[in-house]
Amino acid sequence: MKFKLLLLAVFLAPLLATAQYKSQLGFTASPTFGWLTFPSGQTPEAESDGMRTGFSYGVLADIPFSENYYFSTALTVSTLNAKANVAGSTTSGANTSIYKLQYLEVPLTLKLKSNDIMNRRFYGQFGLNTGINIGSKQDIMYTNSGTPDEKNKDIGDLINTFRAGLLLGGGAEWKMGENMSLMTGLSYSNGFADVLDGDAQAKNSYIALNLGIFF
Repeated sequence: MKFKLLLLAVFLAPLLATAQYKSQLGFTASPTFGWLTFPSGQTPEAESDGMRTGFSYGVLADIPFSENYYFSTALTVSTLNAKANVAGSTTSGANTSIYKLQYLEVPLTLKLKSNDIMNRRFYGQFGLNTGINIGSKQDIMYTNSGTPDEKNKDIGDLINTFRAGLLLGGGAEWKMGENMSLMTGLSYSNGFADVLDGDAQAKNSYIALNLGIFF
């Protein structure tokens, strides 16, 4: 009987905490700034050529453990663009490539929120960023003018299905009414899984300007 009561307490504790403190649901629409990181020594050699802008949108959820500790997740469609210079190989010439990768992302993070300070709460979050590839295109501009460029080339067979990264972010929530708040913040997703499916390797990371609204 004591063991059954202990199990019941373990399962009910999160539910009671959530019931005591209100969960927050909302929407987000955020610009992203992405880039690729290539290991040295691979063939053909490639290097990042700066950031490319993208966009992320979807739904947000903050589920409380207590007044200041939350499990924060989301379901977003994120376009992560990047630009790279690729050296020539025996089968293709040197080129500049723009990768346009789209993911269905589900972050799993812990969010810490401050107490209310003049109708705003500051927050910091840390956790895992997971994603499933749902679209892969590439623009290729060949250095050799005799080779025609390629636009929106489908490269789905060259991209791994899953993406994973460490997520770190922070910002503020601005109270706009009794049941509504505006979120502004900045986050960094450091990709640690290879996004290319084949001999070539690359990891994609991005910075996002997080904008959202909670209800």
